[in-house]
Amino acid sequence: MFSLEEIIEKICKHAGYTEEKVNKLIEEKEEELSGLVSKEGAAYIVARELGISLLKETKRQLKIKNLVEGLRSVELVGKVIDVSDIREFERNGQTGSVLNILLGDETGVVRLSLWNDEVSLVKELDIKPDDVVKITRGFVRLDNRGNLELRLGRGRIEKVDEVVNLPESSQIAQKFTAVKRKEIKDLKEGDYAEVRAALVQVFRKNPFYEICPTCGLRLAQDKEKWICKEHGEVKPDYQVVISGVIDDGTGNIRVVFFRNVAEKLAGKSIKEMREEAEKKADSSVLFENFEGLGKEYIITGRVKKNEITENLELIANDIKDINPREECENLIKELESLSE
Repeated sequence: MFSLEEIIEKICKHAGYTEEKVNKLIEEKEEELSGLVSKEGAAYIVARELGISLLKETKRQLKIKNLVEGLRSVELVGKVIDVSDIREFERNGQTGSVLNILLGDETGVVRLSLWNDEVSLVKELDIKPDDVVKITRGFVRLDNRGNLELRLGRGRIEKVDEVVNLPESSQIAQKFTAVKRKEIKDLKEGDYAEVRAALVQVFRKNPFYEICPTCGLRLAQDKEKWICKEHGEVKPDYQVVISGVIDDGTGNIRVVFFRNVAEKLAGKSIKEMREEAEKKADSSVLFENFEGLGKEYIITGRVKKNEITENLELIANDIKDINPREECENLIKELESLSE
């Protein structure tokens, strides 16, 4: 782990900030997290939010549960659970395509996202469900819902012919992709679960961050320039993340809403939120009279351990209002099952 001085030095170098500005950002992060992290931990979070990776590259073969945002040169063997259809899109006047492969092992599942020329690899290698594939020199990032996503970049994918001791794809899917309603007190790391809880706190921090308009990766700032690891200097697009705390009466947990899920929570598009913040020249205006505060929701997401605080947090994949009819029907089914 880097020392505080080393982290500050790296942030100054990569973001073009003065040491005074970096120390102020670290103090604000400590205050935001109410003293839950050390000064070094707060510095790590600031660096990550600025797109500065402090994680060293690894070349050892990993299990899916070991994947974390920012890892590069990843080597992983997994079973193909599902292969999506190719989706065509247009962005900035250019067309592109994307295809997703859901990979799994005995420890979890992860989505491998293939873009543009990479899409043809599926047909060339005849990749289909139940095949075993090996990823070499891949990298890990967060997708638009805050889930970990595996990318090839300059890496490669190949089918594995030799026998690999992995569970059947149906067993992996049943264990890691089925959604179950849980109470917060029963959540554990790796769960993909649904909770019914009230949003009791929203952290009043700048919700916007810069991404590459081509690949969606978070950008790093080099003085007045925005740099994508894959596409060099670019004009940034913006995305949004909102975090807070939910409570269901049995416990509470930090929850993070990325991109379209954050838009759904706020009831506004990213464009509308940015226009509102720019009009007031203050991003915290978005949280004044926040209508979702105190409201109860059904939230689905993945439970992970924050590498800095070591506390569990819920990365939301979806959020929806309470449907009284559905809740009553679910309660009746639960009572009926108990009486059998």
